[in-house]
Amino acid sequence: MPRKSSFVALGAALLAVSAGPAHAAGTDQLTSSWANVNICNSGQLGARAQLAGDGSKNMMRVRFTAQWLSPDGWAPLVGQATSPWQDAGSAEFTWAQAGWTFNLAVPPTGVSYQLRAVAEMDLGSGRSSSQTTGACVVGG
Repeated sequence: MPRKSSFVALGAALLAVSAGPAHAAGTDQLTSSWANVNICNSGQLGARAQLAGDGSKNMMRVRFTAQWLSPDGWAPLVGQATSPWQDAGSAEFTWAQAGWTFNLAVPPTGVSYQLRAVAEMDLGSGRSSSQTTGACVVGG
């Protein structure tokens, strides 16, 4: 039995370490920044982003721009295509997430549209990043 309880204690210690603040700037990050689509239908496009912390006390934030694939390339949607800046939390932690949902009015013309979002990230400590989600298709 002593082995089993020491194994559980080790597992709990590892979990506590992985859930704590990020390492100081300049060391390896435990996570990376990313963005993805989490809602895609004719009424809404939802995007979510994960921002990698650096161990500082700075706040991280993100804003999203919804785009469609036009004949000339990716272009912002008509209307309010860019979200306000969303607070994602402190860069002290390994990672933080935030998201935004755009309300859409896809014309019922039988045409399909490819949509995506671009996430502009303010990671704190003067760091920034831009991540693009995968595309999804609405309409048709």
